[in-house]
Amino acid sequence: MIQKIINALIAPIRKHCIFYIAMLALFGISALFVQYYGSRKSIILEIFFDAYAVSLIVALMPKKWQKIAKHILFALFTLIGMIDMVCYKTTGIAISPNIMTTWLQTNSNEAFEAFSSYITYVLISPAILFLLLPLCIWWLKRIGFTINRHIALFIAGITIISTVYGIENKIYIYKTHALKTDDTMVMVCDYKEISREYLPHYRLLYSVKEISRFSNMRESLEKNMETAQIDSCSFDSPIIVLLIGESYNRHHSSLYGYDKETTPRQQQMFNNGELYRFNDVISSYNLTFKSFQNMLSLYNYDKKHNWYDYPLVTTLFRKAGYEVSFFSNQFCLDKRSSLSEIIDDMFINNEKLSKHMFDKRNAKTCQYDLGLIDEYKQLCDTASSAPQLVIFSFIGMHAEFSKRYPPEFAKFDAEDYIRKDLNTKEIQTIAEYDNAILYNDFVVDSIVHCFKEREAIIIHVPDHGELVYDNTTLFGRKLQLEKTVVPPQYDIPFTIYCSPSYKEKHNDICRMIEASTERPFMTDDLAHLLLFLAGIKCEEYDESRNLIDENFNEERKRLICGEVDYDILCN
Repeated sequence: MIQKIINALIAPIRKHCIFYIAMLALFGISALFVQYYGSRKSIILEIFFDAYAVSLIVALMPKKWQKIAKHILFALFTLIGMIDMVCYKTTGIAISPNIMTTWLQTNSNEAFEAFSSYITYVLISPAILFLLLPLCIWWLKRIGFTINRHIALFIAGITIISTVYGIENKIYIYKTHALKTDDTMVMVCDYKEISREYLPHYRLLYSVKEISRFSNMRESLEKNMETAQIDSCSFDSPIIVLLIGESYNRHHSSLYGYDKETTPRQQQMFNNGELYRFNDVISSYNLTFKSFQNMLSLYNYDKKHNWYDYPLVTTLFRKAGYEVSFFSNQFCLDKRSSLSEIIDDMFINNEKLSKHMFDKRNAKTCQYDLGLIDEYKQLCDTASSAPQLVIFSFIGMHAEFSKRYPPEFAKFDAEDYIRKDLNTKEIQTIAEYDNAILYNDFVVDSIVHCFKEREAIIIHVPDHGELVYDNTTLFGRKLQLEKTVVPPQYDIPFTIYCSPSYKEKHNDICRMIEASTERPFMTDDLAHLLLFLAGIKCEEYDESRNLIDENFNEERKRLICGEVDYDILCN
């Protein structure tokens, strides 16, 4: 009985040995020469499972189909592998939703030119290995290559180890490829030691699924934008300015007690009673596109369905009669000058949807965020009395930090910090991050001065924070929701500035703002505050989610990423 099981186990390896070796070689070429998630060592181990699985599928087919199935599968995997290799070696990106979107937007002439330019590259790159592999297979057939029982057992043992080792990643692939899920699957499992779509065919399937998912999102968004309705609007705040920062860790702001003077201008406004500082505000996500979705839509994790099933606040403002402008140093319809990703093209950078969301927006990005003010002055009538919602989206503290500020703002360097647990380069990174915050302080102050003589209220809120060696040796953004890394990534500054004329005419609102600065708040409820400030009445507005309303629900659980209670984890 045991012998029968063993023989059945090694049958795909022995009976289809040349095909098995071909699959192992095909997958191995991609694993060796295309760097994706995870280490190459772990991926090399995992491909033993894949080669065995494909051989097993062939072995289970009727014999009359096996030969043609081998040829089709070999040709298919070879083609996908070559395309993936060429993409990676020419653009630095393997097959992905971004790459596939580019293909779909390419016309026949562009495609032919690309093929012509890359054909020579194929012959001098690792992609040539895919073309040489059929010769190796022909040679193996000619010499009558076989795998004896002992070697087959050894390979089967490695395959079992591969299966056990990669089980978590296979669960991830199953969830992202087989289940009918949406953007909530961002956190389907722990990414710490995961290879994700480690082979070209997995990447292709993932890309197809994502493009289809994004297409459905676009359709839902467009429908919601067209059907969104408001009951009335009193235009309580004629000018609302929303400043959306990027990667702003509150613990690096001197306005919040940081020991380096990174926000002197906002500190002065706060000392003069011009600026309201909120002390317990967190982001809902540490990913830009997720944070933007939650801030600009009436969705929150308590609701059913998905974020794109609810109206966007910008659309409601436009339907109310506000002129909505968007000036961004990240999201731009001119993709040549933007950091656009496929999710941005689906949402903010989609031309059709953009017309529903914004009246005016900049056509190109600037070297530094201060340039957005010039874009605003060029496109908007600064003397107009029409109600306005003006959104500035900064590149802020997006890595690389040293590129986010002019040389004259390089106030801090490594010598200003004492961190024995870090090397000089890491300490310099902290200094550059603080310099970027110092420059951001200057930009915020400059925008305040643009609106100071008008009846305006200005809200400054980042999309999320950033881990910059804060009490750890870790850097960047981590998807693990652990107490040591969450606060730097989710604790963000939140301030409101009211111009003198706004204060004079809306003293009641200013008192409400002042009374709410210690309330716990998460940015997925920002839309309700914006609707209240404008005086927009609609079905989706909820006063219990409006930060400055007396009926604001301070007991609401703040679930970061929609799954972990921030206050239980960190407080």
